[in-house]
Amino acid sequence: MKELVLREELPPDDVVVVVRGGEMNSDFVRRTATRSYEEVGVFTVSVFLALDDGVEELCRSVEDLERYGKVRLSTAGRLRSLGFALLPTLDAPHFDVLLPDLEAGTLDRLELGFDPPVPNPARRR
Repeated sequence: MKELVLREELPPDDVVVVVRGGEMNSDFVRRTATRSYEEVGVFTVSVFLALDDGVEELCRSVEDLERYGKVRLSTAGRLRSLGFALLPTLDAPHFDVLLPDLEAGTLDRLELGFDPPVPNPARRR
């Protein structure tokens, strides 16, 4: 098992926009979080934070977001208010949302923490 390595930085302000690629169906989130658990021992899902630029620039500059036709948006404060911590992992602006478990209620709460999917502003088709 790998060690979960965190960047040394302050938690993001409540108003910082959090972006997740895709439609966030519970089965996909469960698989992703299970893989994370097998790798580092905690349930997490990847997100990206619009720290320095807007959402469109973030989606255009991050390959892992650019490939999705839709994205889901939230804020750091909204996720924290629902009981989810944001962990600064990998290279900025990547973060992971820490899930306490994979129960249906937790996954439903996570989904409610994000707005409905919108077209990815970086994709022009």
